[in-house]
Amino acid sequence: MINPELMELLEKNDILDILVNSVVYQLQKIKNIEKTNEGRDWYQELPPIVKDKFDNYKIDYENLSRILTLNPEQIQNEMNKGYYYWRLIRSACTTYRNDLVEYDQQLIQEFNLPETEAISDNSVLNECIGVLDKHAIEK
Repeated sequence: MINPELMELLEKNDILDILVNSVVYQLQKIKNIEKTNEGRDWYQELPPIVKDKFDNYKIDYENLSRILTLNPEQIQNEMNKGYYYWRLIRSACTTYRNDLVEYDQQLIQEFNLPETEAISDNSVLNECIGVLDKHAIEK
């Protein structure tokens, strides 16, 4: 059984929105590889075993994205089957936060803005990552 604290994340709309946004963002990053010559070249140069893993992640994130659009009971049922999708969510949330931190720094530098509360200092996202860090990895 999945840790109840993880399952509670699915019950809060603001947190579910963050989870969905993080997964969509991660999937978009994966799909963007195909959109540039540099990305396509990078992909073609991957060793077959790594390319297969990359392709599997794309499929897994597509499945996870689909799961997160189901009704709440169906989401709970799917996410309660194991920790794999929770690990993917953890990875997606961490990537999302790290990229937001980077974007914050770029905006500050590019526009010479005074530092303010960061876009990346999202309390809901940070709460999700805290819970995921504690419970998303099977013991």
